[in-house]
Amino acid sequence: MLQQIRGTMKNVFAFFVIVLLILAFAAWGVPEIRQFTQNDAVRVGSEGISALEVQKEFDRFVTNRRLSNEGEFDREAAIAAGVPDQIVKSLAVQSALRQEARRLGLVMARERVREFLQTNEQFKNPRTGKFDNEALTGIMREYNYTVREFEDRLQSDLLRNQLMSAVSVGGPAPKAVVDALVLRETEKRTISYLTITDDMAGAPAAATPEALKGYYETNSAQFMAPEYRRFTAVVLKSDDFVDRTKTSEEELRKAYEAKKSAYETPERRTIYQITYDDEAKAKAAADAVRGGRPFETLAVENGQTLADVTFTDVTKRDLVDPKVADAAFGAGETGAVVGPVKGVFGWTIAQIAAITPASTKPFEDVRAEIEEELLEADTKKKLFEAVEAIEAERDTGAALADAAKKSGAKAVEFGPVDSYSFGTGGEIVADLSPEILKEAFKLEEGAESEAIEFDDKSGYYFVAVAEVVPSAAIPYEKVAAEVETKWRASERGARIAAVVKSLRDAVAKGKTLKEAAAAFNRAPIVETVTRRSPGQNLTEPLIEQIFSAAKGETISGPSAMGDAELVIAIDDIAFDVAKVSPDDVSVFAQYIGGQISEELSQAYASAVEADFGVKISQSQIDGLFSDGQ
Repeated sequence: MLQQIRGTMKNVFAFFVIVLLILAFAAWGVPEIRQFTQNDAVRVGSEGISALEVQKEFDRFVTNRRLSNEGEFDREAAIAAGVPDQIVKSLAVQSALRQEARRLGLVMARERVREFLQTNEQFKNPRTGKFDNEALTGIMREYNYTVREFEDRLQSDLLRNQLMSAVSVGGPAPKAVVDALVLRETEKRTISYLTITDDMAGAPAAATPEALKGYYETNSAQFMAPEYRRFTAVVLKSDDFVDRTKTSEEELRKAYEAKKSAYETPERRTIYQITYDDEAKAKAAADAVRGGRPFETLAVENGQTLADVTFTDVTKRDLVDPKVADAAFGAGETGAVVGPVKGVFGWTIAQIAAITPASTKPFEDVRAEIEEELLEADTKKKLFEAVEAIEAERDTGAALADAAKKSGAKAVEFGPVDSYSFGTGGEIVADLSPEILKEAFKLEEGAESEAIEFDDKSGYYFVAVAEVVPSAAIPYEKVAAEVETKWRASERGARIAAVVKSLRDAVAKGKTLKEAAAAFNRAPIVETVTRRSPGQNLTEPLIEQIFSAAKGETISGPSAMGDAELVIAIDDIAFDVAKVSPDDVSVFAQYIGGQISEELSQAYASAVEADFGVKISQSQIDGLFSDGQ
């Protein structure tokens, strides 16, 4: 049964995700993240979203991806992919649209939700063509929904879908828009271009001392020494507080008893289960099984296979209907027949196919795990005590270095160093964390930071800035070689620019580019280009210029090949619309219409979200998805 449900869920939940999430992901704009007084992880207008709701939605996302990817997706992969932020933003948009629907007086009757479940093809048994309770309950169990949660969620999303459909225009794009875009896509231009090289620009000028010094003075901003800083850092790493003194056996056993429930595996059962609409049919079926009739026969009569009605190796919590769960796990032995039980979806009968008793891992099997947990807790405690000791000394007025010394920590001085970790001689300053350096360049001279946790959660650090040496011009003598290099590049650029100007001026006065190029004993290259086939020499900016210029106009810009300039004349403009079939135009119109509809939906969702306002307790979100979870 679970195998069938998982196969069904790849289709069902794909639809389910579209209904529940696609509109929510339509707009990502979230206002500035700040703390707020309500104890909510996320607050949208008057509606709060708890940390538990965020966690559940995250788990459902991971479950969906895991099923779709055949197990190749887990919590760590989701966190690394930025899923927590996506979930928070998704929930915020959902909440804003839900509140907007209520404000407008929109309602979604529960009867409409039931009708949706009963009639939607995604929830029907392919053999019977009828609504499949088992598939639905399997989905709810897999994604941790109660019956009421599922119904409320579906009701909310159908209502939101109704709201968004009012702003989604649908259908093909307007003909004028499509025609213009088709012309744009089929446009081709014939150009002639000339590559301006050094030999066309004349001999370079002499690099005289006066020219170089003048360039240095005019362009002094290019020859500035960076800002340097001297600062003290105190680093407290978790690894420095690990004490592997053997924990006593008594402590380990106390810890085991304190969290013994974590090592307990609940009872699991394999259950055959069918739900009937009619009590009499359910009773007759139960009596037949008790009389020796195979459950598989009942399944076939109900248009199913035995696999379809089998819940394999499930816990009591896995069964969505609490009444059915109580009855199925109350039966005492394998083969016992349960029911009929009046449940949420009708009258259910069940038979116990197998029982795996509850078990508890013995102390010896988890001893090493407990020892590591106690060691980690002890390490964290000592680390926090070290941080607090430094803070306590600083509270008395002690400077960071003195507070560290009195607390038994080591203060290290760095600098002068720039923001890229280079010293004044160009050497790299070793053993300097990028995080510490970044913080040092945030603080003002004389300022000290609070305790800051490393991004990888490996410990804490403090920073105190002793001196800030502002950026200043480097003396000419120290950068003379660099000045000459830059001067030569500038002088060469000026000569080439003069040639470009002379060519464009000549064309502006009535000459063709070919005639203007003859003065340099050169001939332009003629090419036909499109936006999709621009050729090797043309950069993206030049392509934009080419397709923005009028026929007969001349443009110029850097070549994509080598260090040269191009002068380009627009000789002809044509459109090859005949190559686009009516069917292609129709498909294109539908595609563009969909894009327009999506953009309208996104704009509307963003505006609604902005109206209600979003506040996020980042500390709660970070706590949910930290490595310790």
